[in-house]
Amino acid sequence: MLYKFVKVFLLVLIVFITSCDSKKENEPEEKILVKIGDVTISLSEFIRRSEYTVRPPYCKGSHNLDKKIVINSLIAEKLLALEATDTNMILQSENVKLYLQGIKEQGMRQWLYAKEADEKVELDSAAILKTMQVAGRKYKVSYFSLPDSSMAVEVDKKLNIDKKTFEDTFYELTGIDSIPYREVEWSTNEHNSILDSLYSEPLKKNQIVGPIKINKNEYLFARINGWLDTPIIIEKQFNERWKDVSEKYHSRKAQEIYTEFIIDVMKDKNIEFMPETFFKMANLLGPIYLTTDKEKEDALNNAVWQIENNEVDYSPLNDQLKEMQDQPFFKINDEIYSIKDFIKEVKIHPLVFRQKKIKKKDFGQQLQFAIMDLIRDKYLTEVAYEREYDQINVVKRNYNMWKDNFSYIYYKEKYLRSVLPDSADGMNYITVLENYLNKYVDSLQYKYSDKIQIDVEEFNKIELTRIDMNVNYNNEAYSRVVPSFPIITTDNKLDYGKKMYE
Repeated sequence: MLYKFVKVFLLVLIVFITSCDSKKENEPEEKILVKIGDVTISLSEFIRRSEYTVRPPYCKGSHNLDKKIVINSLIAEKLLALEATDTNMILQSENVKLYLQGIKEQGMRQWLYAKEADEKVELDSAAILKTMQVAGRKYKVSYFSLPDSSMAVEVDKKLNIDKKTFEDTFYELTGIDSIPYREVEWSTNEHNSILDSLYSEPLKKNQIVGPIKINKNEYLFARINGWLDTPIIIEKQFNERWKDVSEKYHSRKAQEIYTEFIIDVMKDKNIEFMPETFFKMANLLGPIYLTTDKEKEDALNNAVWQIENNEVDYSPLNDQLKEMQDQPFFKINDEIYSIKDFIKEVKIHPLVFRQKKIKKKDFGQQLQFAIMDLIRDKYLTEVAYEREYDQINVVKRNYNMWKDNFSYIYYKEKYLRSVLPDSADGMNYITVLENYLNKYVDSLQYKYSDKIQIDVEEFNKIELTRIDMNVNYNNEAYSRVVPSFPIITTDNKLDYGKKMYE
């Protein structure tokens, strides 16, 4: 496969980023649910840790006992992290340091998005109302696409001036009798141009829509064959549809604003790949990224950003990458990045591919795009550091949540090895909890009881759901919103600490 090695301007690099919630210029207020000396658990952290990942069977319900097990588990996680201290072995691992740096910097970019895009959106109520009139329609459409604008102009003439039928026009283009067909809904993840064309105003049966520009080299024509409609009847339906349409318009407008911001940040910056080195890296990385999702996850955990050991285990790429580590891989303007530099950047910011399913012949191009996106985020992170977004409270809380989880896992395993040196891995986790971890957590609750404060009044207001969820970010280097729920105690009593008073 041939790749084009030219200087590529970094201006078309956008991902969907979930933003932080804030309605004012300064950092948001946090409701603190638990204090353990200087360590805290916010109400938001409690909700996210209990609802954004799957809880174990012994506390996955919505009863008060489940809620007490949840808060005891989250407090126990912090207590084990305190026992481990910040000098523990896992936090001294260079790979974990870079991983946590990446978590922090992703949070900083999310805050940057909130400030530069999300908070600057101004919605057009009239446009929302127009869309709401037809947003309940599920359109049934026939369609075909064209590869360039000249063909689109020609087809537009055939349909609207020469009055040829949709089927005849399609047959002249393709020689195929059966025209493609699909259903389109407002709520589906369609291209913005398609949604704008179908949902900006009421359409009629057999109406032809197009040409719709999808991208530089693709134009679409569609014919409305009919639709099923879900009309607004009651106030609740009106409010729900207003919310749905408003949120989608808000997200789109925020992305447009952020695109302009990125263009300004990345102006005058370009990347040039070194052809020989790039071919080698593409051949090495291709087999890893082109595997199934499960195989890919296992391979990458054991290769480029493995975080369990102090030294990176590059297996199965170890020998090849070490031999190549000083070779120049690409340069940004006049700054050259070697393979070693690239690997370090990937440990901070794992590659995110724009296409989830990549064909072998397209891997080289998609690898270039993923590296370009990494570089874009590197410059956005620099802007966030200049604005001291690493000091924003919710950014620090997210970082500390992940750091404490690493320490908790390390210290839990260390404790279990001390009491069960040979059999902990083979035992049922409930047995381990009931015979060992519950007692240990009880001792830590007693040890730290004078330092623990709980906002009981706020805690009693919390209502848990029974729904299993794994919430992930879309197109982010670190997709998991929160760490896995800590399997540390089944204790359902709050018989330690003291009430928190303002």
